Amino acid sequence: MLHFVELLGLPFLVCVAMTAVLGYLGIHVLSREIVFVDIALAQIVAVGAIGAHLAFGVEGHSLLTYVASLALALGAAAFYALARRKVLQISQEAVIGVSYAIAAATALFLIGIAPGGHVHTQHMLAGSILWASWTDLLLCVVVFGAVGICFSVLRHPFQRISRDYDGAVRDGMKVVAWDFLFYALLGVVITFAVRIGGVVVVFAFLIIPATVSALFTGHVGKRLLITWGAGTLGALLGLLFAHRLDFSVGPAVALFLGVELALAGLWRRSSPSLAGAVAVVVSVGYVALLVAAPSPHGVSRSAPGVSAPPPTDVATAETAPAASDPSAELLPGSNERVTTASELAALFERTPDPETRRDIVLRALDVEPRCGAQLALRYLQGDPPLFFRQGVIDGLGEPLDWDVMQPFAASVNAEAAERLREKHRLDALPPPCQ
Repeated sequence: MLHFVELLGLPFLVCVAMTAVLGYLGIHVLSREIVFVDIALAQIVAVGAIGAHLAFGVEGHSLLTYVASLALALGAAAFYALARRKVLQISQEAVIGVSYAIAAATALFLIGIAPGGHVHTQHMLAGSILWASWTDLLLCVVVFGAVGICFSVLRHPFQRISRDYDGAVRDGMKVVAWDFLFYALLGVVITFAVRIGGVVVVFAFLIIPATVSALFTGHVGKRLLITWGAGTLGALLGLLFAHRLDFSVGPAVALFLGVELALAGLWRRSSPSLAGAVAVVVSVGYVALLVAAPSPHGVSRSAPGVSAPPPTDVATAETAPAASDPSAELLPGSNERVTTASELAALFERTPDPETRRDIVLRALDVEPRCGAQLALRYLQGDPPLFFRQGVIDGLGEPLDWDVMQPFAASVNAEAAERLREKHRLDALPPPCQ
């Protein structure tokens, strides 16, 4: 339990912060029938971030990246506000859909020419909620809180336009200005949320909890309570599921928000007994899956460690795979029974599995830091999955300034790798893993 809180406590709080503001915005988005505005703005924000990286070489959380993303989001806000008032031939949703297609094509084009494009794609879609920091949480609270205050103060004109746009026009309201402010505030939220949660998660938090609430009530206050409850529960279930089964956090959260919507729809459209039976089966299946799942191999966010090897005896020596036999099959936990750097290096060579390789690297860092550093560099050079990559970087326990969202070949990581080689004298004799 303590491991779960340590690893996923901050991500859960970030999810709660996103649920609070995106859930409220989702109610407005559904009322205005502009469901895809979030994913369109998210793609536009992603274009700004990737463009800033290509043009200026800045990283994901730099000030210039936020400025570029926010500038495009504000430009899109002005376009959407004018289009709704001036473009009468097609619906606003169609305009938003076209802008999304163009933004998505642009993002994919930029990713194709950017170094480590697959990493950018993963981050753009799934985000990096798992590695949220206290700074990220504070930034979310400040930005989302400020936006929430703006919506609270200006709730009457926003709600008037959301309920009856044509009536607001007839009453002489400056709908273009109010729409621009609405889309601009939404763009601010999306700019910061996408950098952490990714496109899929942000879209799920905006639309799904608000849709769940719409199935049960039309009262704004009750809808907010249901929206926030559904978003928080989906985040908790998704985080726990991802933790136990070592899955990507963002997609897991979006998946369980979708499960909630399916169950809510079944509850409203079928008999209560059938809906209750399905809910019980799903709940029991979820719990059984968590219980039956093997203990997670995740590492601590701050200082991941590897359990010490058990005392060796004759039986252990006989069952451990021989380092000299390349065809020996790796047994579960075999890396914990190896006590020398050379044996760990041999195990590392024989297994292609990125999770096992990560555990071997962490074990080597514990047994012989110099050999562990060399294996860590070789592991990172293959650009393993994000979760495993972060575990190795944390396991090094050194301020490397390594950017986990960038590939090994990126300049910032190449410089960090060189510093690591120099610190551990990896080019000197004797070889690190001899």
